[in-house]
Amino acid sequence: MNYALLRDWIRRWRHTRGYGVHSPLAFRIVKECIRPDERYGFYCDPYLDFEYHEDRRGLRRARMIIRLLHLLRPAHVWMPDADKRIVTAIRMIMPKLRMATHKECPKDTDFIIAFDQKDIAALWHKMDAMEECGLLAFRPSGEISDGVTLEFESKDFCIFLRRTGMQKITYEI
Repeated sequence: MNYALLRDWIRRWRHTRGYGVHSPLAFRIVKECIRPDERYGFYCDPYLDFEYHEDRRGLRRARMIIRLLHLLRPAHVWMPDADKRIVTAIRMIMPKLRMATHKECPKDTDFIIAFDQKDIAALWHKMDAMEECGLLAFRPSGEISDGVTLEFESKDFCIFLRRTGMQKITYEI
């Protein structure tokens, strides 16, 4: 038996439900966005169920995006390769959120959601280094290291956040 794999699995298992996470923001992201207990829903959940009735993976991604945006409350989101279904759902639940879906990065973006981008590090570097911002990438990538204070890594996605006054913390989920 490979004890290194077992030890790695046990170490990751604690973080999958939020235990062992010491940052209050990181704990809330794990408990409310990544692994919620499904007690609360949003008004767009029936719409998402209808639109993604054959795509369970897309449904999970869409719900996580909406929960994450609701928790972090960004003012301006850029989704360069967004699906029309998720854009409609986000506009239903957060009508005041400014969203950009075109190919060029807007100047005052707070959060980027990248689905199929090849160069995630280039997206991160387009954002202003002095502001608090975030990146949700549905491609595992460990190539971003500068400016990241809170990082969640999974086999399906990565979340990178830049917060002032925080130490760099990385969680593997």
